Amino acid sequence: MGKSIEYVTRRIPGVSLLLVILLLLPACRKESKPDRLFEVFLMDRSDHSATIGWTDMAQVSGDSCHYELYLNETLVAADIENKTYTFQQLKGKTTYQCRLVALVGTESLDKALLAFTTFENYPPAEFDIETDSITGTAVSLYWEQSTDPENRPLSYTLFVNNQLVTAQFAGNHYRLQDLSPQHSYAIRVVATDDQQQTTSASCVIKTLKNPVALMVQKQLAWDGLKRSYAVYRPNPSGNTMPLLIYFHGAGGHAWPEMQNARFRDVADENNFLLVYPQASIWDQPDIPSWNINDFNAVDDLGFIREMLKQLINDYPIDEKRVYITGMSSGGYMTYYLAFKMGEKFAAIAPVSGLPVEYTVHNGTIGCELPLLHMHGTMDAIVSYQGGYQSLSVDSAISWFVRNNHCNQVPEVSQLPDINTTDGSTIAVYNYTGPYTHKDVVLYKINGGGHGWPGATNDSGANRDIVAEYEIWNFFRKYALN
Repeated sequence: MGKSIEYVTRRIPGVSLLLVILLLLPACRKESKPDRLFEVFLMDRSDHSATIGWTDMAQVSGDSCHYELYLNETLVAADIENKTYTFQQLKGKTTYQCRLVALVGTESLDKALLAFTTFENYPPAEFDIETDSITGTAVSLYWEQSTDPENRPLSYTLFVNNQLVTAQFAGNHYRLQDLSPQHSYAIRVVATDDQQQTTSASCVIKTLKNPVALMVQKQLAWDGLKRSYAVYRPNPSGNTMPLLIYFHGAGGHAWPEMQNARFRDVADENNFLLVYPQASIWDQPDIPSWNINDFNAVDDLGFIREMLKQLINDYPIDEKRVYITGMSSGGYMTYYLAFKMGEKFAAIAPVSGLPVEYTVHNGTIGCELPLLHMHGTMDAIVSYQGGYQSLSVDSAISWFVRNNHCNQVPEVSQLPDINTTDGSTIAVYNYTGPYTHKDVVLYKINGGGHGWPGATNDSGANRDIVAEYEIWNFFRKYALN
């Protein structure tokens, strides 16, 4: 054939090129393949899954195709007829190679390759464990539901003293029972997502010494805010009992302080209801404090009034024997409430807090109100001399002496210096009320700093007395007429 072509082209040069093309065209048609236009592409992915899609081979070849899919050279699916596939249970932040093979029968028509990397698998968000009810034998736990960055479902596992209590728990509230009184328990809750990523939270709780007592955290919606207060009831008796309200200092938190309060022992021994309200945050970030000068919008006065209504409705309270005390900002709040609603209280006992000049000059108590005030002469936080819109200790005492019609000259006594290492001693100034019997008493802590008397973990505290017992011994003498 080659010679024939050569002969023809030599003899008829004008037709040589056309003749060659016509002779070679059938052979070329048998050896070439059409452009299949077959490709695989990534449609979606997360930290644990990926969805791929691909062009329909049948539209290109005219053949009815099916597909095989390999992931990292492992066959994961065969005889696929759809044009998408979702890989599940992948590892986060991992690169995978997938290969898709298009087949007609058993014959491979073409293949396409794709590499993808899953997103990083983040653990659930951090969360805290709280308690809202404690007795001598039971604790009610709750935690804010943790959230998952990829919105995966979460479950919880609860451990007590490293012992598994419950697993695959879907709720956020659990009550531990059959515990021992006055015993500490280490609590750990683990949040787990469906990819086994975990985040845990821990706390230590202590059951009550008194087996019949109940300590509970209550909520109150007031003036657009979610307010709370802690209640300690020493016994379930239906008999009426006095009420003692303690106001924490700036930055304080009522529920944790109640759990460590020595006032609970005093309540057990003397059968009174103990309440710790929680201040709101309005002045500085994360610093709860009381509104003691009416200069901001937080209605603490209304909150306390509403809290009292709830307490009187929920518990058998002797309304003639309601007492208030507090430390630092809580001492200021004690004075503030004395001027705003003093007729509700049988006696008050501020510690290291003072009346605000604005409140004193623009209000009056309207009744004789027994006062016990404790203050260190070297207090560097709330000066004994007053200042910064506060009366001095001596001015506050003089105001109440006049208001209560007490003797102007006090009876002065020196308490024994039981602890000689605390750097302070206590002189007691007792202004008696011969007619009204509404005394004013000052515990002047010479050399004392800004601390709660009797506190063992406070370097500025005097340790010659235990303030909780001194305050209750003062309160117990008074009741409203």
